[in-house]
Order: sequence, then C-alpha cells, then structure tokens
Amino acid sequence: MAQKILILGATGKVGEAITRMFLSETDDTRLILCTSNIKKISPELRCEAVEINYLDPKNIETVLKKYSPRCIVNAAAMTGVDACEDDKALAMKLNCDLPKMLAKYAKKKKIHLIHFSTDYIFNGEKGLYSEEDTPDPVSYYGRSKLAGENAIISEMNENNYTIFRTNVVYGYSTYGKNDFINWIIENLENEEEMSIIDGQWSNPTFSSDLAWASLKAFEEKRFGIYNIAGSDYLSRYDIAMKICDILKYDKDLIKKIESSELIQKAKRPEKGGLLTLKAESVFGIGMSGLSAGILQMKFQSDEVGI
Repeated sequence: MAQKILILGATGKVGEAITRMFLSETDDTRLILCTSNIKKISPELRCEAVEINYLDPKNIETVLKKYSPRCIVNAAAMTGVDACEDDKALAMKLNCDLPKMLAKYAKKKKIHLIHFSTDYIFNGEKGLYSEEDTPDPVSYYGRSKLAGENAIISEMNENNYTIFRTNVVYGYSTYGKNDFINWIIENLENEEEMSIIDGQWSNPTFSSDLAWASLKAFEEKRFGIYNIAGSDYLSRYDIAMKICDILKYDKDLIKKIESSELIQKAKRPEKGGLLTLKAESVFGIGMSGLSAGILQMKFQSDEVGI
C-alpha cells in the first residue's frame, strides 16, 4: 500500500521542489498537495490536490482525518518579513498556531512531521549559526517562526519531528513564486538598474537541496533540528555580483549601497547564515553553491512543472 504524504504549502517554492523530488525518487508514495491555489494534477503523478484554509482549524482537521497521512510536510508559512510586522496576528496564526496544531495531530497518530524554519530566529550579530546557537530574533517574523519551532518541540517527542532551518531560498517555480535571486535575474535580463545593500549576509539555499534533505529525513527517519543552506556565504551585493558572473550580465546595472541606506519596516539580521556540517554528515549530502544552484534552476525551467 502506498504511503500517503501530506504536503502543506505545495505550490510554494519549497513545497513544489519537495513534490518533484518525492515523485522522481520514490515509487510507493501518494502525495496529498494542500494549497489554496489548485492546478490540475495528472492522476498518473500519484498526486491528489486539495484546497485548504490554513486559518480554519476545522478544515485542516477534516483534511488530516480524511487522508490519514504517514508523514506531514509543513511548507506553509507567512514569509514576508515586513508583512509579518504589519499583521502580527496573522503571522502568529500561520507560523506558530498551524505547526502547533499539526504537531498535536502528529503526536497523537505517531507520525513524522517535517517543518521549515529560518535563520531569522537569530539576531545576526555573528553570522553562520549552528543548530546549538541560542535564538534571539529581531523581527516579528523571526519571533513567530521561533514560536512555531518551540510549539513543535513542546508538543512532540524528539523522535517524531524534523525541523529544517534555512535562508534565502531560491529555485524554479511553476506558479511564478518570486525570490531574491530570481528578482535580481529578472531585473538584469530587463536591463534595469538596482541598488543592492552590501550587507545582510546569508548562504542562499537551492530549493532542491531542501527537497533532497526532506526525502532523506522521511526515508531514513532522521529527527531533530538541521540547518540546510548553500555553500557560499555572501552579502546581498555579493550575490548580485556573482549572478552577473554566472549568467554574464552587466555589473554596471548594480549600485552598491550600505545597509543603513535601505529603509525596511522590519529589522533584518545583518550577519545571518547557517552552518550545515551536521546535516552534511547525517544526510551525506553536499550543499549547492550559487553557481551550481542557478544552473540547475535553469535546467528545471525547461521541465514540465507539477
């Protein structure tokens, strides 16, 4: 009998990459794709799409009971950093209350919960954080994501959940979901000038790396907290310059500015990023650098999306 996996946020950047990975690398899984943006799903893909309201606990409970999954992958979240500052109640509902509800169900049914978090749970004073570093978020987005982590940990036993922390995720999206990397590429393609800060350091994460780690966690029953992030540690300006090098764009389109010159509603960690030694050792994987990730993303754009 096929193992049913419920993927929340299936049309998001991470959710779509996970869907592609599980379909290509497994034969005995049936994916239940939960989203509010349904596309037609071919029956031969071993998928079923269900529209879901993440703000309606009764709706979520109905879906969980109907499909009785053996694993829940929660890729649903409110990720707009400034938007979280504007609507704190909604941010807490999506980033904390939702994972808490999923954790309660997963604990009751003794099933695996895979959840995604962020380096924004740290204050950004030192950069390249390990799984053991103490969180200290500086934005409401970071606080709501940390609350979601803590809700899962408090509700479940450690041998039932996997939390992946990541940052600056990019990748191909059938649904047109944008990200910082693709935003830069699009502007460069259109020969539009940009002002990019020489700060907010991160190690951009290729979505397929997150998908591969999720598959390994599911197949090998790997539990706990792991960092998944790219191998290049770069400022936002460095990222833009590297994209120009990779894709042969005009660097003169990019103007360097200091972090203090960019006005953003929510404070961002100045030196974020994550150490990935633990995940590389446990999962036996190497993290993609920006060059490899962007080239793979270009290949993916030629494929038929889910």
